[in-house]
Amino acid sequence: MSDLVRRLKGLWVLALLTTWLALVQLPLFDEDEGEYGEVAVEMAHSGDFVTPTLNGQPFFEKPILAFWLEAPLVKVLGVHAWVFRFPSLLACLLWMLVLGRFARQHWGPEAGALATLLCATSLGVTVSAHAAAMDGVLCLLITLAQLDIYLAWKTQDPWAERRTWLWMALGFLAKGPVAVVVPALTSFLFYGFQKEWRRWFRSAFNGWGWLIFCALALPWYVLQYRLMGARFIDYFLWRENLGRLTGTLQGHGGSILYYLPVLLVIAWPHTPLLLKSLGEGWRDRATPLTQFLLLWFVTVFILFSLAHTKLPHYLLIGLPPLFLLMAQYRHSLKHSWSLWLPWLIMPALVVSLPFVVQYQAQSTANPYLRALFLQGSDIFTGGWWASVASLVMLCVLLGFVILRVRPIPTDLSTRSLALGVTGVMSTLMLTTVLMPAAARLQQTPVRVLAQWARHHPVPIVADDRMPSFAVYSGKATINRPAHAGDWVFIRADHLSELPPYVVLHAMGGLYLVQILPQ
Repeated sequence: MSDLVRRLKGLWVLALLTTWLALVQLPLFDEDEGEYGEVAVEMAHSGDFVTPTLNGQPFFEKPILAFWLEAPLVKVLGVHAWVFRFPSLLACLLWMLVLGRFARQHWGPEAGALATLLCATSLGVTVSAHAAAMDGVLCLLITLAQLDIYLAWKTQDPWAERRTWLWMALGFLAKGPVAVVVPALTSFLFYGFQKEWRRWFRSAFNGWGWLIFCALALPWYVLQYRLMGARFIDYFLWRENLGRLTGTLQGHGGSILYYLPVLLVIAWPHTPLLLKSLGEGWRDRATPLTQFLLLWFVTVFILFSLAHTKLPHYLLIGLPPLFLLMAQYRHSLKHSWSLWLPWLIMPALVVSLPFVVQYQAQSTANPYLRALFLQGSDIFTGGWWASVASLVMLCVLLGFVILRVRPIPTDLSTRSLALGVTGVMSTLMLTTVLMPAAARLQQTPVRVLAQWARHHPVPIVADDRMPSFAVYSGKATINRPAHAGDWVFIRADHLSELPPYVVLHAMGGLYLVQILPQ
């Protein structure tokens, strides 16, 4: 193993350690993490591994695989944020290794180590690895399916083709039809460009493949339909899947150009290399592998750009081919400023955060948001600034040691190492400064009020917008109008909707109140 590859792998381990430490310390973020966590807790307590529930009501928004992975861990290890996040972290770790192995096989050890490191230190993957959700698992399974599709085309290996159906079946249990649609569209276009339509149709109607898929993916869906009837199909398939293509759910819309800035952000701090690699890939698009990777990304980008419901994490499944292209064209960056620009932007973002929070506290008219942002005066103190300064100096020292102690002999290799150092610096800033600050602002009040309510054996009325309250309070909440005598968990901007009440506890724009007798 060369000295360069060893250093790149060392940076990858450092990035994983910082991710793990943040994963253990950060509270659950609402709404998604709270939902996944509470559903897993209720499944672990009830022993019902067929029908997931949220606050005692059937939960049809997500397929079952997430809760099958999380509920046994809750049963064994207890209710902790890191327990809910562990399947996602493990999936992202495997995802990185799969990409690294593929890149190493095609472009050498340096490309393999760099692909792994680029994946580990991009903003989108770092956030996904911290999330108690199925995005990391879906990315892993779609990556495995897509790479086996290419392998099956290249080698005509029947086992690679059968594995593709296996990964799609597991993805169907993790996130639904998208795990089939993306590989199917990508392979259809790729085989078409290769003028091998007949091979594609033989693969698409492969008997062994359909047997594997149906045996793994369908039993839970069939059983759930028999238990819940048409309302399961109506809600999960029509509303949560097709409904996201044809309509805007929960206000998550955007223009057809929505994912252009999203792409630049989730690939950060490797955005300059991403843009350069896309240009290089376009010039080499006649090469089958490069063509396949471009079609994979374009399929995802266009599919979700045309969908009416848009969220940033939808684009994550389009990142794997980009990481591979970046590893392939890792030496295409010619200007040093593109390598070091993130060293200016990330500290600038960190330094600006207190001022942005202060401005929001002064400018917003929403009482909940105003109280939330006013907490900034308790967070951004002298100690916070000292920790930020120490972190910046640590990153600079890290870069100096890695790049200057026993220098790498070639400029091209130094450039690869600089990419890795920049990625680790960005990950450190994100996981030790930005995400903890966001958690203290948004989620600490939820956890404090929930833990206070935990010591009072009283049912709590609440809506489902902050489901982590149920996780931390240790009891499901009741989603209904409040009656006399009820304890209610509510945001400040909804207090006016309640009948007369007395405040029991409050923090950060969140309230626990008791409704007074009429």
